[in-house]
Formats: sequence, structure tokens, C-alpha cells
Amino acid sequence: MALQKLSHACLRVKNIEESVRFHTEVLALEEITRQDDVVYLTCGTDGTYDVALSEGGTGVISFAIAADDEDDLRHYRKRVEDAGVEVREMTNPDPGVEKLIEFDLPPQQQKMQIALLERTARQHYYSPAARVRNHLSGLAPLDLDHITLRVGPDATLTIEFLAKHVDFHPADIVEFPGGEGRLAAWMHVGDYHHDVAMFAGAPHETLDHLAWTIPNMEYMKLMLDQIARGGINTEAGPGRHGVGSNIYSYFFTPDGNRYELSGEMPRCVDRKAGPKMWRADQPGIFSSWGLPFPESFKVGS
Repeated sequence: MALQKLSHACLRVKNIEESVRFHTEVLALEEITRQDDVVYLTCGTDGTYDVALSEGGTGVISFAIAADDEDDLRHYRKRVEDAGVEVREMTNPDPGVEKLIEFDLPPQQQKMQIALLERTARQHYYSPAARVRNHLSGLAPLDLDHITLRVGPDATLTIEFLAKHVDFHPADIVEFPGGEGRLAAWMHVGDYHHDVAMFAGAPHETLDHLAWTIPNMEYMKLMLDQIARGGINTEAGPGRHGVGSNIYSYFFTPDGNRYELSGEMPRCVDRKAGPKMWRADQPGIFSSWGLPFPESFKVGS
């Protein structure tokens, strides 16, 4: 059984046309199509959509992990149903998606999907030099990188569900001071440090941030210049995280959802090794360069 990586996400936005303008004119994504009041956009690297936008507030509606084949869908459907969670199956639900299974991730009920992409959209590897969709003049992210959820007052339930039933591997876990419960975790199904991360949050929050892949710090600077010309201020960064050690910059979109530009994500070399454990009051979690954790990071969408 093999799961690949984060494939795409669907977010709520406050105003669909304003959001599409931001994503195309500032972030330089390209609109693929519209279907049932949902707009699908791509970075243009992997032949399918990266983010879908649906009007109606903020936060995440769903996110999808790509699977190798239908055996994966059957395997994980049984695993999740055996855990007592209802699973829904859909055929051709979105552009470029042949079939998927979907279930509500406890406890915040974000819709998690395991998706089988259409054969015409699949490639053995993706080349940024061979983009087939994004012909805009602006710099665009190379791909969708990871999603970080808000999962209620304690992340333990979500961590254990993903590890036990969907074969996610925790790379880092942050415990609350005193060790009672878990504040955060970074988990992966592929080779990179995290595909899905999670933070404890308020009951109404579903999304901490959606992250986009950029190759290096120079590219990040140019993209931040581009984003600033679009009237968007940087919330935090550029910097290098302590957990994960990827380079980062964060900003809020006009929709009220936080995005991250993320680069130089390390590869995980030993899945049998246990996660690195941190305490919430331990220095260096947010920044290996000593930058403080921003106060605004206490709020998700």
C-alpha cells in the first residue's frame, strides 16, 4: 500500500471573485475550470489542480492525499471503516480526479480524502521547467507543499488516528508543558518531513495554513516582492523553522486564510525512527535563528 503526497485542498473564501483575482494576479496560479460554484486553480507543474475555492467564510473544507491505485482506496476504506468512521466514495468528483474516498477527520470534521488521479494527469516526476498550464508572467509556487490543520484543544486524537489508520508517520511532536496532551505534530506519508501538520486551536478553527513549495530563498524574496506589490503584507519571515528546518514566509490572503511559502524541506530517511519530541516552552521550535513565535499565530481560520 502506498500513499504519495498532499495532492490538493479546498478552502472557504469570503468573496470568490476577489479570491480568484488574488490567486491569479498576485500568486500567479492559473484557473483551470469552474464546477458547481467551485473554482479550481493550479501552479501548473503536476497536471492537475492544487487548490479549489468555495465561497462561504474561511478555513478548510477538504484536503486530499494522492494514492497509487484502487487497491489503496479499498485498503484505507476498510481501515477507516474498521475504526468506526463513515467513508464516502466518489467517482470523477473534481477535475483530474478519477475516484476518491472521503471521511471526516476527528475531531474537527475536516473532510480528508484519499484520491486516485486520472491517468492523463499522472507523471513519474514533475519538472518545473515543463509547466503546461501556467503561462502568466508572474512567479508562481512550484507545487502545493503541505497543509496545517487546527484540530481542537488537543492534537492527540488526530495524531493517533492518522498514524494508526492511515499510515502517517510523525516526524516531530510538541507536547504541552508538563506533558499533558499534545500541542502540535508534523506528519508525512511521502519522503518529505510533513504532508499534514496540526496545531491545537479553538473549536471554530479548521485551518492554520496552506503551504506552497518554492525552491530557495532567492525565489522566496522575489515572490514576497510580488505579493507586496499586490498589497499583501508578510506576517512572519523569511526564516528557517526549528521543527522541520524548512525556510518559510507567512502571509494572510484577502480571504482571511494564512498561506506559507515553504522551501528546502528535508527528506525523512528512517521511518522506523521515532518522532523528535519537543515541549511547548522549548526554544527553537518556530525558528532555528531565534526569532520569536508571532502573537498572530495564535489565530487560525
